[in-house]
Amino acid sequence: MKKLLSWITGAPVEKIAEYFTQRQQLKYEMKLETLRGKIAWEEAKTRRASESEGRDAEWELESIRNSGWKDEWVLILLSIPLVLVFIPQTQPVVVAGFAALEATPEWYRWLVMLIFTAIYGIRLWRRKFT
Repeated sequence: MKKLLSWITGAPVEKIAEYFTQRQQLKYEMKLETLRGKIAWEEAKTRRASESEGRDAEWELESIRNSGWKDEWVLILLSIPLVLVFIPQTQPVVVAGFAALEATPEWYRWLVMLIFTAIYGIRLWRRKFT
């Protein structure tokens, strides 16, 4: 049978079989290399996420160390109208204060809002988008 196939194809059967074996081996190696690339990609992605969480924790700790009374002062300041609005004698003062704030230039109100957001909001923003 081998001689007949060799005579028909003009090449030894072993060489043809070797060609198909090498071709299958090459396909297997290509698939294996693709899988290795995907695994490396996922490992790098996991490593980046882990490193990012570590940097966030370091950033939070540094922020706490450097905050001093700033955060507490802003919280107290924001709490004053919240408390005074529940005392009937001080309600007109709170309403008049917010009316006066409404009369300030818009850029000033944006500035105040951005300062408060910078103090409290950046932590939330970093957690959400990192």
